[in-house]
Amino acid sequence: MVLALGLHGCGEPVAKVHEAGTPEGMVAELVEAYTPLDRTVTSDVEDAKFVRQLKVLDQCSQGGEEVGRVALERLRQPHERIVGVERALLMVAARAATKDTQPLLEKLVLEYGSALELRTEAALLLAEVAPERALEILEPMITKTKQTMTMPPAEFLVRAWVIACERTGRSPVPALADVATNLYQEGAARVRAVKELGRHKDPRSEAALRTILVESTGDGYLRRMAAQSLHAILPAEMACALFNEVASKEADMNFLRFLANALDLWCK
Repeated sequence: MVLALGLHGCGEPVAKVHEAGTPEGMVAELVEAYTPLDRTVTSDVEDAKFVRQLKVLDQCSQGGEEVGRVALERLRQPHERIVGVERALLMVAARAATKDTQPLLEKLVLEYGSALELRTEAALLLAEVAPERALEILEPMITKTKQTMTMPPAEFLVRAWVIACERTGRSPVPALADVATNLYQEGAARVRAVKELGRHKDPRSEAALRTILVESTGDGYLRRMAAQSLHAILPAEMACALFNEVASKEADMNFLRFLANALDLWCK
């Protein structure tokens, strides 16, 4: 059985054929699996393709360093820009040949120019495969007072930060609290940080979430998320007392209705 590598660069298509089971053949199958289907296919075909993608991605990711190097080389060659294929190649390269791929991951995170989806994936992968280095790179990025155009979306930087912290045993709470309470951070990043704080029973989590709960910024959704996270980390009696106190002083009728519903649901 042979597999053809379906991507091509500028000019004539590349007609390479590789034996199945070899590193080249496995990467060729990966590329084929992630190349989009015709838009007219039925949903069952799409579902089958998705299942196959996950299977092939897992096989390649565990295929050893040579498979990872082949995937990395495929990324470096001129090719048709298909983001889904590039992300799959990057994932395999990072997981199977981490040492070879780490410089590329760092470059994608730090430098503007590549597709934003690929840069975002690079941040998550760097946190996964090189967490100590990821912490060094990500910390100044997520604590910036304002997002810049040269960075991947702040929401995913926060997510990557949490992954790196979990893999190194470091508490993500101080940085998460900074992001959550920073009015200049992107809304999506603040929401992500607030949700993550709800997974960490820490006085610093509680302090940050309390601040957001009474924040008068008009961001009702963020305040709702803060209430849910406080409910997750505080003893029930303490959380209910806090919600009653906030409700007694609340001027926003929409948020007051939310608190009333929360008290009815959580504090009967």
